[in-house]
Amino acid sequence: MFNRYNLSEPHNGIYEFTTDQNAVYSVYFSDGHSYFYDYPEFCADVLTFGFDRLNHHQKTSYDYKIKATITYLIYSYLEARQDKILFFVCDSADSRGNARMRMFHRWYTHLSWDTIEKHDESIVTSDMCIHCSILLHKNHPMKNFIRSSFRSLSYTTAEKLKSY
Repeated sequence: MFNRYNLSEPHNGIYEFTTDQNAVYSVYFSDGHSYFYDYPEFCADVLTFGFDRLNHHQKTSYDYKIKATITYLIYSYLEARQDKILFFVCDSADSRGNARMRMFHRWYTHLSWDTIEKHDESIVTSDMCIHCSILLHKNHPMKNFIRSSFRSLSYTTAEKLKSY
């Protein structure tokens, strides 16, 4: 694996790192049970995942160590907590949701993780497309039920959004 940046954990579930170009990133895991509240069998084990660049004052060039750091954190997190499910939505508020989904897909495919599965869904309505994914350990005892619930969740969410 590529070199990566040193991570600090200034708050529980929130990690930070600073790049060689002094860009500061925050990577977070937070409670995501509300997305899956209809599935009490596992909703307490759902976490949302995301990351943000905290200082946007300068344009930076591509930095492979950002990917290496973030993917290392995800992998390590799920290896240490095999009962957890990471859920993330590729934010489309800035019309870059498709690009984010492609980027995460490339990251996952490139890494060829043996023990972590990624499942994607798209919530499509007449005026938007929201891409979301789950990551879970291949040994998760409820893996099939979780995958099925995730597919159902995206379908029912799309139907709800269409009714607005």
